[in-house]
Amino acid sequence: MIGKILDGRYEIIRKLGQGAFGTTYLAIDRKLPDKDQCVVKHFSPQSTDSNTLSHARRLFETEAKVLNRLGNHNQIPRLLAHFEEEQQFYLVEEYVEGHDLSREITYDKRWNEQDVISLLLVILEVLQFVHQNNVIHRDIKPSNLIRREQDGKIFLVDFGAVKQISSHTVTSQEDGGLTVAIGTRGYMPSEQSQGIPKLCSDIYAVGIIGIQALTGLPATQLATDSLTGEIIWNEQKQVNPKLAEILGKMIRYDFRQRYQSATEALSALQSLKPAHSSSKLIGWKAAISLVTATAAILITSWLFFVPRNNLEVYQNTIYGIKIKYPQKWQKSVTPDRITGNLAKFMPPQLENVDYQDNINLIVRDLPENLQELQKFTNYYLNDIKQLYQDVNIIQQEKTLLSNQPAYKVIYTTKDNENNIQRLQIWTVKNTKAYVITYTASPGNYSKYSEIIQLMINSFEIK
Repeated sequence: MIGKILDGRYEIIRKLGQGAFGTTYLAIDRKLPDKDQCVVKHFSPQSTDSNTLSHARRLFETEAKVLNRLGNHNQIPRLLAHFEEEQQFYLVEEYVEGHDLSREITYDKRWNEQDVISLLLVILEVLQFVHQNNVIHRDIKPSNLIRREQDGKIFLVDFGAVKQISSHTVTSQEDGGLTVAIGTRGYMPSEQSQGIPKLCSDIYAVGIIGIQALTGLPATQLATDSLTGEIIWNEQKQVNPKLAEILGKMIRYDFRQRYQSATEALSALQSLKPAHSSSKLIGWKAAISLVTATAAILITSWLFFVPRNNLEVYQNTIYGIKIKYPQKWQKSVTPDRITGNLAKFMPPQLENVDYQDNINLIVRDLPENLQELQKFTNYYLNDIKQLYQDVNIIQQEKTLLSNQPAYKVIYTTKDNENNIQRLQIWTVKNTKAYVITYTASPGNYSKYSEIIQLMINSFEIK
């Protein structure tokens, strides 16, 4: 592979690493005047039959779009190109010159508390952006955190979602090996090892990194309670009780008892933020990152509370439902007994867009065999997969809607040749299913995500 020129421009100059899902190379871009360096990630499907290649190609395209969106953050490498050549798949990313944190978080070294808190804050600030784009990293660990040489800024790399396109076999040269589910042993919680990762699965991994830095123990050597599955770690080092409490919540065995988002974990850690810089920190640039994280939390709070004064209420007394929506949004009420559609809400129309974002409210009468949430969920998920052959489910989990047990799914697909990202949340009460659907173009999805959550939270069933 060394010396090979891919896509007529990227010349491979050396191998950077290899894992269970592909090989990473350092390359130069021969079409740029300074022949800038870049990273080429090579993914090779195990089989070249048409069905496997078609599936791999579809996933590759979807995940490339996700990475392109995530590259808007200044601590995530930018996606420069993606292409297929001779039935092999390649991603070209920005090269971050530096070293990964496995050189700093070592088995024989214990970090002090303030350095650990600062590190966790920086990681969670990046992760907050990732989660706001409804992406689960799935493989957060020290070797996927790069400290850039020029300024010490930490980058989050190697997004596990892309790895779906290649092998699911086991072998890795680091961190104890990869399991069949995407992730690394020691940093992967129970639900992820079962192939059902959630946003809070990433929180678990970040907590493990903090404990590893504090104790100097490998992630795979932390003791667990044989009855509860909980990790026993604070016997190794006495720490501030508040920090121990936060780390304990980040790594709870039951995902429902963890912080459910990076924003929640950030908020908890802010009270422990160090008042001084350290050799392990990013200096004044770390302070900017921490201010950014704080600002993001304040902005989120503003989005959830201030706009309430500018909300209208849609109410349907026949079905006993009520939902709040932004005053400036367009409302379309056209009840359809066949589809169950009751109302559609749309933000102000933007110019030169291919798809009009919208949130749709549906109430469906159910036959007797679907009047339980689990049965309706199984039916509805199957219906989504049947209706959209190219669907890529990003997230699915149990949740609440109008204080009722509910289910949520987020997926990408096509709608009349338009790429879309969709969130659907539903519950079943009495003989009816109540479904809220938010649909947007992938690049626009996160723009209204906070408002959409506000609307979902306001939904009431009498």
